[in-house]
Parts: sequence; structure tokens; C-alpha cells
Amino acid sequence: MQKPIISHGNPPEKNDIYENLLKFLENVLLKFITNETAEDDITQDLVIFLDEETRKQDTIFSFINQYKEGKYKVDIGVYLRSKAFIFCCIEAKRLPIPNSSKRDPREYVIVEREKYEGNGGIQRFKEGKHAKNLSLSIMLGYIQDGNNSNYWFSKINTWITELISIDKEFWNIDDCLVKYNSNKCDRYFSTHKKRDNTKIILHHFWIKLKNNKGK
Repeated sequence: MQKPIISHGNPPEKNDIYENLLKFLENVLLKFITNETAEDDITQDLVIFLDEETRKQDTIFSFINQYKEGKYKVDIGVYLRSKAFIFCCIEAKRLPIPNSSKRDPREYVIVEREKYEGNGGIQRFKEGKHAKNLSLSIMLGYIQDGNNSNYWFSKINTWITELISIDKEFWNIDDCLVKYNSNKCDRYFSTHKKRDNTKIILHHFWIKLKNNKGK
């Protein structure tokens, strides 16, 4: 198989491929089961599961785990099989993150690099480190505690609201998540202005998984 390449231009002109991908994820994610608790291990199992589902449904897209995008690595790249063309990036984050003095608890949104290691999920897309030339991508939330999606929806939007009050140049009200009307899974969306003044829409899918027990 030809190695998928990241887009250096515009995303596919027709948005049908995005709608097909989003509907596919909405329909299959509830069936995903894993005994893993570490983020990379969960993602590896998820990519295997998703590719099995793409073969069953004979989709025109497929998934690649830990795709190298320039200097940065995206958790999952989604590509068109016919052209080996990456048209969507997926970033996955645990909710909550493991207990660690080196991890920012707001990692789904941001990492304050003066205090912590790594990069925030939404932050990466806004800074153009992921999906630099794409107008739509996806975030996955692995919920691993006793809280439900409503709790995390409120928590994440509270973090974003606090960031707006600190840095109005980079954060704004559009960065907040909006609930997506779905009777199949926990879905949200948000619209973000990047540093280069282009915009990207993020679709958020959250999956309830095994408790990570702080690990």
C-alpha cells in the first residue's frame, strides 16, 4: 500500500467524504470495546476496529495509526484509499488525563508549556500543528471516570471560557463546544480560528471506556 501523504493544498472540494466519515464514526463507535487504558494502546485498538468496520462497509477511506505530519505526530490519519490522500486528522485525549505533576489537567484543550509537558488537543489545531491545510478534523475523548459527557462538556467549556479571559487574541467564544443532535453517540462540534487566520471545524466524539484508575 502506498504510504498516505498529508494534504498540502485544499481539502477535497466535495464535502460528501466528510459527511460519510462522520456518519460512519457515529454509527460504529458505540460498538468499540477495549481492555486497554493507556491512550496510545486504546488508539491502536480503535484503529484496528475501525479498519475492520471499513472493510465490512466497503468505505473509500481508511485509518492509519500515529501518522507523522511534518514535525508532529497525529494520533490517527484518515485517508482516501484510491489516492493515499490524508483528508482528516484525528487527535485523541483521555478524560481525565493520568495523574501526573507533568501533565496539564486541561490537556484536551491546552497545555501551559511553562508548567507542563506536551501539547493540548484543540491547541494543536489552532496553532496549525495538526491539519494545517485542512478545514475539518476530529477529536476523540476517551472518558475513563465515573462522570458522564455532560460533566466533561461543562468542564471543557469552562476551561475555554477561562482562557478567553486570559488571552482574547488566541481564544474566543467560538472555541467552545456545541452539542450535536445525535441519538447514537456523544457528539459535539466547535469552530476555531488558527494563527494564520484560517478556520477549522472540529467534530468531537466521546467514548465511555474502562476506568484508568489514575494510570
